[in-house]
Amino acid sequence: MSSQKIYKKGEVLFRDGDKISNVVLIQKGAVSQCLIRGKKNIDLFQLVINQVLGEGVIAGQTTHTTAAIATVETSVLEIPAEIFKQQYEAAPQFLKMVLKSLADRMKLAISDVRSSRMEKDSSPCPDEGVPKVFGAIFFAGNHKGEKQKDGKLEVEWTVMKSYAQRVLGESPKRMEQAINILVKLKLAEYIMGKLPEDPEGPDVIQQVSFYDISVVEAFFEFFQYYLYKPGKGDLIKYDEFCANLLEMFIKSATGTEPDRFGVVSLDFAKVQEQIKNEINVNLNNDHLLRLEQKGIMAKRRNVEGQGVKLEFEIKEYRNIFFTWKIIREIDKWNEKGFVDINEKEEKKKKPEGPTCPQCSAATIPQQKFCGDCGAKLANAA
Repeated sequence: MSSQKIYKKGEVLFRDGDKISNVVLIQKGAVSQCLIRGKKNIDLFQLVINQVLGEGVIAGQTTHTTAAIATVETSVLEIPAEIFKQQYEAAPQFLKMVLKSLADRMKLAISDVRSSRMEKDSSPCPDEGVPKVFGAIFFAGNHKGEKQKDGKLEVEWTVMKSYAQRVLGESPKRMEQAINILVKLKLAEYIMGKLPEDPEGPDVIQQVSFYDISVVEAFFEFFQYYLYKPGKGDLIKYDEFCANLLEMFIKSATGTEPDRFGVVSLDFAKVQEQIKNEINVNLNNDHLLRLEQKGIMAKRRNVEGQGVKLEFEIKEYRNIFFTWKIIREIDKWNEKGFVDINEKEEKKKKPEGPTCPQCSAATIPQQKFCGDCGAKLANAA
């Protein structure tokens, strides 16, 4: 049965990738049909009274390709998708053809507008540009670089940016800012020197040396895969708590030799103790589940005579950790307009006093719910 619902200003009706469970008729107010990209929304259409969302079900669409956000207090009528399809199937054949044609044309229109808005995104490095610029770095580096005995890959800077611009269509300015991120994270370094025509001038970039170019490949492959996978946009958003926890797992594995499959096996109790001592988190099932929701899989196994072991693929963990750090730096780049290569990373101090059992954020005695993750606290009982 259909039902009425009221959404407050700024409330999300649905997100891209969500299953189309209802066809929504706007009765009062207005809705922005948009794309949610981190802290930014890219508007596509403004819908008002008597306009509909979710009509794509009659064209075989099963998930929303955009999000919808109420721009004022909005009243809607939600009709279950199955009931809507039944009513559509019962309509005269000619009317069904007209409705199907309109739904198909609307789908194409949304796709065109979406592409146009993305191309006009004025951010220094919009989401759609991320896999392109880091893919250009990887392919230009591999094609024009030389592998050194120590495993580094060295590339002439002028050759690299010229190739990336001419063949891959990437802006040299954006490439340099992206490489600045890799240098800042100590995944690459610049080799500086004087120009032959200006021996008294300032040092300029002569070469770029990549310590492990496979990390760049893992990053842009991961980003482009989840960027275009419906409902998986959260996987390319930086989560500080998960990043801190992942860093602790990697740190706990230092000095442990992986097996032939690249898997390390750690004493779970010792990992718990180290995490408690360093970031004040009582590691439990909820934390491991939160990591799983971000694509981080770990296995716990009870080994006779050795207790519970925590097992994971260390190379995958390192790649994902650097992926998250790169995403965080891209967020800063878009906020500031440039990459601050000399920015010093501030180490967060362990919070004093009571903390959230889920994310270790500082709380106060009277608080009922965590302000960071929303978890129910003991005081809420």
